[in-house]
Formats: sequence, C-alpha cells, structure tokens
Amino acid sequence: MARMGRDAVGNALRDRIVAGLHVGRMSGGERLPSTRALAAEFGVNERVVLAALRTLADEGFVELRPRSGAYVVPPHPAAGAGLPDLGAWLVTTLVQARARGLPPRELPEYARRCLETRRVRAACVECNGDQLHLLCSELADDHGFVAESTEVKELRASAEPPLAVRRADVLVTTLFHAAQVQAAAKRLGKPWIAVALRPEVMEGVARALHEGPVYYVATDPRFEPKLRRMLAPLAPLDGLRVLLAGRDDLDAIPADAATYVMSSARAKLAARYGARGGPGRPIHPPRSFSDDTARELLTFIVRANMASLAAGLS
Repeated sequence: MARMGRDAVGNALRDRIVAGLHVGRMSGGERLPSTRALAAEFGVNERVVLAALRTLADEGFVELRPRSGAYVVPPHPAAGAGLPDLGAWLVTTLVQARARGLPPRELPEYARRCLETRRVRAACVECNGDQLHLLCSELADDHGFVAESTEVKELRASAEPPLAVRRADVLVTTLFHAAQVQAAAKRLGKPWIAVALRPEVMEGVARALHEGPVYYVATDPRFEPKLRRMLAPLAPLDGLRVLLAGRDDLDAIPADAATYVMSSARAKLAARYGARGGPGRPIHPPRSFSDDTARELLTFIVRANMASLAAGLS
C-alpha cells in the first residue's frame, strides 16, 4: 500500500475535525492527539503530520501552540465576541431553556407568565416610614409584587391584623421584627420572608464613615435609631448625620459629603435637585435586597404564578 502524503493526511484530519464538530463529538479548543500518535496512526513520518497540521492551521481548522500541540478551532470563534456580560448571560439562559425543551423564542412569554399571571400581594412590616417605603418600592419595582405597608405596632395593636396583612399572600419584614411577623404569619397560616441587605450597601456606608461624616436624608425620625443599630457593629457612628426632608436644612450638607438619600425622600427632593437626586454627593444604591433575598422572593412569586397556570387561571 502506498504511503500517505501530506495532503492525504491533511484531508483525513480535516474530515475528522469537520465531522466531529458537526455531530458534536468534538468541540472548539479540544486538543488533537500528539504528532507522534498521529504519525503512528497514519503510518507516516512525524514531519508529514506536522506539515499537514500547518496546512490545516493556515486554513483555520487548528491552532498550533508551541510545546503544547494542535487544538481544534471553533467553527465560529467570533460568534459570541463583543457581548457584554448581560448579553452573555442571556445567551447562556436561552441555551439552557432550549436544553429543557423550551424554544428560545418562547422564553420571554414563559417568563412573563411565571411573573405576571396573577397579582401576588405582599404586606411589608417595619417600624418606620423610610424602611417601609424601601421595602415596598423594591418589591414592586424589581419583583412585581403588589406591596402594602403595615407598621409593626399595628400588628401588635389588636387581635385582628390590619387589612393589608390579612389579604397578603406573604408577609415581608426585616430580621429586626422577625419574631412578631413570624407569630402573625403562623396565626394566619401565611408564609413570611425576612429581607437582608446586599453586604456592599452597608459596607460602603461603613467605609465612608471611616473617612469622614456621612449624611442620610430620610423622612421619619424613627429611622435614625434603627440606622444606628444597623451600623453599630460596622463602624464608629460619631460622623453619622441623619436629616429629615421638610424639617432640616439640607443646605448644611457639605457639597462633597457622602449622602445617602432614602427612596422615601427622593420624591420630595425631585423638584429641587432634579436628576442630581439630592444634596451633598448623593448616593443611590440601585437596589438594596441581597441576592439570597431576591432568590427567595422570586421563588415565591414564580411558584404562585406556576400554581395559577396549572389551575388554568389567567
């Protein structure tokens, strides 16, 4: 039998790569057998294999890496290039949906039905207006809950809980009031969730307190003692200043001072500060709930919507 030449070896390897990629038995970045192994397989000198591999490299089928070997080049290496992180995540999600039998084009509608088939009500329970506003606004804006406020003192005031609590699908609070809310939830046979903040939110405040005064603009005088309880384990509080919109002189805040404007105060300040959002150097964390809290909330709302879908509701 005639010995194979460079072209014959190259054709055989090219067919192997093309067929392997096509049927999914080979993937981009996969290392080919060594030159010695291929030479033994084809019964040729290693120089013939190396010449064939160089030809395939020129054609874009393989990449030759010094002292490492030959690697299969993906058939469309630039397909995912240039995507931002969010775009890359979306592509991954669409591929995962496809693997579960859901065509990528149907994913948006499926997600919408899992989030919007029914109105899921949450009763937010806290001791001050600023935290209540934060809880309700993030539940509504980020997760789609119909959120209503209830002060914790109202929960304790009478044997019958407030209307917002009675008609809620879930009670939402912070760990500061978990015992009271858990007791009410148990009495009513309702689930409850304790919200935790993203660690970087309060860590950012703590770092700023180590560097100089930090200002908060709020609306409820009860917010300040609660804030001090939250920050006490993290930083010295001598530089913490809490001002109330509509009561205190916000012009007293230095122009370069780190200033956290609570969501409850932003509407009151909008006409005066516009897009800037507040006095000093305003800081507006885009969202406050931790990833674990968001997962728990989304699990609840998806489960409720899927139950409605299964029951044939719309």
